[in-house]
Amino acid sequence: MLQPFYNYMNDIRKMDADVIRRFDEGCEYIDVARNEYLLRDGEVCNYLYIITEGLVRMYYIKEDEEISSMFLEPFAPFTAPDSFYSRKPGYMCLQAVVPTQLARIHYNRLQQLYDLYPDLNYVGRVITERYFVKSEERLQLLRKQSAEERYQYFAEAYPELLLKMPLKYIASYLGITNETLSRIRNKIRK
Repeated sequence: MLQPFYNYMNDIRKMDADVIRRFDEGCEYIDVARNEYLLRDGEVCNYLYIITEGLVRMYYIKEDEEISSMFLEPFAPFTAPDSFYSRKPGYMCLQAVVPTQLARIHYNRLQQLYDLYPDLNYVGRVITERYFVKSEERLQLLRKQSAEERYQYFAEAYPELLLKMPLKYIASYLGITNETLSRIRNKIRK
């Protein structure tokens, strides 16, 4: 079920079949409904998730507004890093945008596997590094580009999300209002 994820891991470092088997045995498979939460603000994130089908958004609340920080698609591992790594309540929310199927592995189980399998620990580190690079790219996007440039980048990088994601989530991800997003989209269509 997680074969594309295991292929991704093997692209980083070839994993022994026993490591893959033990990781898979440590996973629990769950279904979540549209708009169901995996994590709410103020909770401790206990899991690393891997979507097998569906779409999840990560967001936080600022001045009573939901600010989308990431959209998560199948087979990209994710968690709420502020809480998952610190083991403290965090500020991120994880919510299914559509009915979603996921695998999840508990923090404690993952740490046990990291201790047993140095290659898995290495792969986990590389995946975490890639996650933080992606996060930094988003921050640079918000800091250095105009609203129109941000939208054009998003449209080129994630064209399928334009079809799947409510526009209000995209607007908050880009750091603009719904109205500004509508103006930009109308301008581009002309």
